[in-house]
Amino acid sequence: MTGSESSRQLLFDLIRVLVTVAMVALAAAGIYWVMQQQKAHPWTRDGQVLANVVHVAPQVSGPVIRVAVTDNQLVAKGDPLFEIEPAPYHQGVQLALAQLAQVQAEAKSAAADAERAQALIAHDDISQQNLVIKQALAEAQAASVDAARVELARAQLKLAETRVAAPVAGYVTNLELDVGTYATSGQPVLALIEANSFWVDGYFKEVDLPFIALGDPAVVTLMAYPNQPLNGHVQSIAFGIARRNSSIEPGDLAQVSPTFEWIRLSQRIPVRIALETLPETIPLRIGYTASVAILPSHSADQR
Repeated sequence: MTGSESSRQLLFDLIRVLVTVAMVALAAAGIYWVMQQQKAHPWTRDGQVLANVVHVAPQVSGPVIRVAVTDNQLVAKGDPLFEIEPAPYHQGVQLALAQLAQVQAEAKSAAADAERAQALIAHDDISQQNLVIKQALAEAQAASVDAARVELARAQLKLAETRVAAPVAGYVTNLELDVGTYATSGQPVLALIEANSFWVDGYFKEVDLPFIALGDPAVVTLMAYPNQPLNGHVQSIAFGIARRNSSIEPGDLAQVSPTFEWIRLSQRIPVRIALETLPETIPLRIGYTASVAILPSHSADQR
């Protein structure tokens, strides 16, 4: 190999080394830039649309005789949902009315006796002791009237509660209630998704949280509507997630996995995003997948 060929080969080797070094430097610079962008603009594809779910339970028990809604129907606050057999509660009202009439008559008679005793005491036709007894009996009968009125009001309330109305405006979801079903007091039989309560939870890596502040503007992109981003802001950041190495029952020892990963993955913490305005053209649904980008309003060194 001549001297010129050796020089040429050395030059080629030098160029290859320089190109390799340049590519490594560019890759490192690119990684650094991406990391800085991630810090300045935290972003996650792990987001989900959520909303308040109101579990509707009757206040009285009985068989359902009418269901006034259908599955996935939008209802306004106060709209009828279903009705429970009212006959036993009608009877309860009638019984309470009869009891009230009875104690009112007894109270009237006792009051009259007390008035007569008061008149007789002036002529010493009755003892003071008997007067006190009759007055006490009149007061007791008056208290019985008050108690009967309370029972009547309670019976009337139970009758009214056989008709169950929507406590909020929302969407009936997963409706399985049907006529003939026995509804038990306090047991939910129907669910409503509150119409104006939708928000987005973005699950950010714990290393992103120092760069997220309350009130920071956010952009939410739904997987189903990628071309219609929604504006929002950071409303809150969760203070905890479930522990993996915890005891099953109180008082038990912690269950710790014997393995340890060399690469430690960041935990993901829920960040609640409040939507500025609910879109009119997009029907939000619980469970929609969303991407969330935070646009910090303050630099990281100010936090």
